[in-house]
Amino acid sequence: MTAKRSVTRSLRDRNRLAAREAVLDAAERLLQSSATAEFSMRALAAEAGVGFVTPFNHFGGKTAIIQALSARVIGRMAERFRNEAREGDDIDRVLAMSGVASSLLLERPAVYKAVVGSLGMVSPAPSAVWAQSRELWTLALGDLSGLAADRDVAVGALAAQLAIGFRGCLSFWIAGEITDGDLAKAAAASSASVLLGFAGAERRGLLLETIAAGPAPAAVSG
Repeated sequence: MTAKRSVTRSLRDRNRLAAREAVLDAAERLLQSSATAEFSMRALAAEAGVGFVTPFNHFGGKTAIIQALSARVIGRMAERFRNEAREGDDIDRVLAMSGVASSLLLERPAVYKAVVGSLGMVSPAPSAVWAQSRELWTLALGDLSGLAADRDVAVGALAAQLAIGFRGCLSFWIAGEITDGDLAKAAAASSASVLLGFAGAERRGLLLETIAAGPAPAAVSG
């Protein structure tokens, strides 16, 4: 009886996970196909092939769906980073992560702009996006090899600050102030700026070059 219950529970869990993934897949398709990068919950249920209440049962509402899509994107970035051989110290790895994350977003810019842009909406409860993004940059930092100063501060703060810098780049990208072609350079320059204060003398040259190569905002008219 116990084994039977376990199998039943396992099947139920798999079905729930499959339904969640179907809803998220459908949300991505709707964001990709919509001229306004929007979707209604009714259209979402129809696209996913589930009942109208199913997305609500699994996520609670549209805000939670967008947050789940964000977590999915961050997970894809981490997976791609792990799958691609990354040599060098933490500085090399962070700059590589900037490129990996940017290139993934540029594969489906309409979808990812809608997802990231929607995260800025007022929500009744704080999201976990910053924490999830911090974990992504913690992965890139590795064992902090290559840092010369204040390692204790670096351990506690670097990943969080890298996450903030990258999110800032995405905000200007969504607003059209950073072009698709400049996104990777902007992300790398932001990451290099965060790392600069912790880098040894032999690594500062690379970071300064990366910062200098980043795009600049257009001049303010008037």
